[in-house]
Order: sequence, then structure tokens, then C-alpha cells
Amino acid sequence: MPAEFTGEQKLRIVLESIIRGIPKEDQCKKYSITPQQFQSWHDHLIQKGGQIFEDSASRNKPRTVKFVPWYVKLFLTFSLLTNLAVGIIFAVWKISEKQDSKTTYLADLDPPAEEEVVEEDDTDFVDKAKDLGLDELLGKVDALSQLGKEDGISALPETKSADGKPDLKKLLTSSLKLPEPEVSPGDLASQVTFINETYEGKHVVYLIDVGSYQIEGTDGVSRMEKMKTEVLTSLATLSANSYFNLVLCWNLREANALGKTILRASEENIRYATDWITSIGTDLPSLKEGRNQFYPKELLYAKPMAGIIGPWYGLSTAMSFDPDIILFLAGNMPAFPVEEVPSNHFNGLGLSNKSPAFSSVKTAGVSGGVSPLIRATARMWLESIESRSSLPVTSNEVEEVALARLGLDKSVSPEGLSKRMEIPWGKAFDTFLSSLEFGGEKLPRIHLFTTLPDHVTWPSALQKSMLEFTENSGGSVRRFVPIL
Repeated sequence: MPAEFTGEQKLRIVLESIIRGIPKEDQCKKYSITPQQFQSWHDHLIQKGGQIFEDSASRNKPRTVKFVPWYVKLFLTFSLLTNLAVGIIFAVWKISEKQDSKTTYLADLDPPAEEEVVEEDDTDFVDKAKDLGLDELLGKVDALSQLGKEDGISALPETKSADGKPDLKKLLTSSLKLPEPEVSPGDLASQVTFINETYEGKHVVYLIDVGSYQIEGTDGVSRMEKMKTEVLTSLATLSANSYFNLVLCWNLREANALGKTILRASEENIRYATDWITSIGTDLPSLKEGRNQFYPKELLYAKPMAGIIGPWYGLSTAMSFDPDIILFLAGNMPAFPVEEVPSNHFNGLGLSNKSPAFSSVKTAGVSGGVSPLIRATARMWLESIESRSSLPVTSNEVEEVALARLGLDKSVSPEGLSKRMEIPWGKAFDTFLSSLEFGGEKLPRIHLFTTLPDHVTWPSALQKSMLEFTENSGGSVRRFVPIL
């Protein structure tokens, strides 16, 4: 954590506590500040906050005291002494000129014997200055030169002649060049890296689908492990000035988060997120236990309205943290286990677990198998809605995919197929849109990564609405393909 907070950060911390009803103790622990610091910021906001609404003309503008750097003071002092030296030397030159004029006039009247003319060198200026009692001034000029060299100011001119005396001509003709201050840009990192892609944003929420359907199938366990690895890698690359949260969602209306608010990407918070992700097992008992470890859903700030289900429920929870980016790893959520979903989760959809919309699915044939007629019908149905290039090669494999898509997988017992439900995903999307409190221009950028098994897609209504929503947010939709 930084030693100091900016005014904007202090305001955000206090307002976050007031708006979301977070106790002072929790807020202090979250941002590693003392209760006295928090209380002083809170009192300052209450006492001074009203000035925001006053007219700018009525405010008392405080006197601004500007700090003058030491090298500017040095330059001003040097300039003053140089100007003084110029004046003195000019006066000496004038006196000498008058004396020479007087001598020339007398010479014209009575020319003396021929004498050798000696050209006056630079040291005559110094000698004349000494005759006028300017030894102290020359000493100060020399001291200023030495001070500049000791402080590393390479721009100070060399002011000594060959005999070691100050060279006044160089002092008068050379200007002092001020040193350029070193500017060290602060940590302005505002990027998130995920699967070798970089996304602009300082506040990010990782939204992961951890339903039991994620570990089903031949590649389910390995896909879950790869998802966890990619999220852990992204967390490790976050800037210390970034903020994040981790939200796990599953089934229709289930979600847990790492905290009630957006969290600073400190080592401690990233360690909590890492521990939570690694605790999610790849078998059903450990998966259910791991995903419920942290804040229970009753304590979440977001409480999406009835009728918001599946991926829309997870997005509602993630958006409540007001992030810039949401990285959403979503699986086959329409394949939720009906027996695990409470009846009140169907509220707002016109359905219930006793609704006629639950269709009884009976398997035909003997020993729980599926009759050849049903298999052939399922295969023709799948071939009519999918391109042949996206399907398996053999007819038997196509039939297996079609049966799985229809929920008639022969590996599932007839008891497990007793109830299926057709969810109105279009209505769920409309309910989700009506719950948003802001326009599309304020949406976080949502990047969706589908973690579906091969040859499995979402229902067309859900797929179309999700594509529309993510594109409007400035995000993207792609299949989860981890970099190996």
C-alpha cells in the first residue's frame, strides 16, 4: 500500500463506505489505514463538502506560495553579481578612456619621447578592479563558480584564466544554462493481461462459471484446470495500482465474490484470490465446497432483480463493482442441474419447477437405451442447423452430439432425464437490460470466453443477445483457447 493517498482516493474511500454501508473497521482493514485517518477524512468531507456548491466568486482564494528551486536562486544571484561587475568594469573603462584622452591631448601639445606600446591583456581588468577595492566581489564570483561545480551543474562556465585568476570576459559573455530536472513518471499502469492479450483498464472483475457442468465430459477437468491457470497468471501480472475482484457464478442465480467492494491489487488480496481459485476442485464435492468459501451471496452488494438468470446474473453481480473490464469465462449454463435449483430462482420467468414448461422426457428402447429412430431423428435435426464442417466425421459421433444437445445422452439414466426445462432467454435478457441504471456508454468492456465442450453451443436466443450486449460494451466474444 502507498504511504499516502491522493485526494481523489480519500474521497472514494469515504464515499464507498457511506454509499454501500461498509463499517469503518472493514474499510480501514481493506485499505490498511487507521481509524483516525478514516475519521479525519470523513469529518473533512462533511465540513468542507458544501464548498463544492458555492459560487466560485464567493470563495476565498488562498494565497499561493510558489517554491523557488535552489538553482533558480543561484542563477538570479549570479546574474545580479554579473550585472554589478559589468557596471563596475564599464565605469573603469570610462575613467581609463578619459585619462587616455587627456594624455593624447597633452601629447599633441608636447609629444614625448617614443615609447613601447604594450597591449592590455585580460588581467588588466582584474588589476583595475583590485585597485578599486573589488577583491571581495571577485572572490564571491569565484566561489559561485566552485559551488556550481560541487553541485554537479555542468552548465556553469569556466571563469578562471591560465594564471588562476577569474576571467571576467568569460563571465560576461557566457550565459548560465539551468539544469533540466529529472522527471520520473509514476506508475501509470492501467492494463490487464489475459491469455497473452492486453486490455486497457484499471479496474477489472474476473467472472468465472464454476457450475458442475464445467467438469463434465472427457475434457471438462482439463478445461477447468486451464481456466484456473489463465486467471492466476493474469492476477500475478496486475499492477499494484490496479483494482480487481473475483466473482464465481453457477446455475441460474448463484454467485459469490472475494469481497463486497472492488479491491486494490495488493499482495495480500491477490493471495486471497489465488487461494480461492486453487481450492476449487475438479470433482463435484470439492467443486461445490470450494466455490462457497468466501463471502456468501447474502452479503453481496448486488441483488439482481427476479428474472435475471444464468450469465446475466453473473454479469449483474460483476457490474455492481463498477469495473472498467469484465473477463467472463462462461460454460454451458443452460445445462444446469434442475434438481439443484430452488423454485424461487424461476421467479420472473413465468415458470416454476412445477410448471408445465417442464417437459417429461422418456427414453425409448430397453435398458435405458435410445431407439435407432430417435438417434436418426436427432442426427438429422443437428445436421439441419449446423454446418457439416463443424460436426464430427462419422454418423454415430454426430448422433452422440445431437443426443447430448437434446439432453438425451444414452449415458444418463432415465431418472436423470425425467425433467428438462426450456428457459425463455430472450425474456431474461430484456429483464437484465431494464435493470441497468445507466446507458450503454457507461458499460464496462465485457470480454466473453466460452468454455463449452466441442460441438456444443448456447441456445440461439442466449447466444445472439450475449453477442449483441458484449459488442455494444466495446468487448468481444471468443472461444476459450488457452495458450499452451
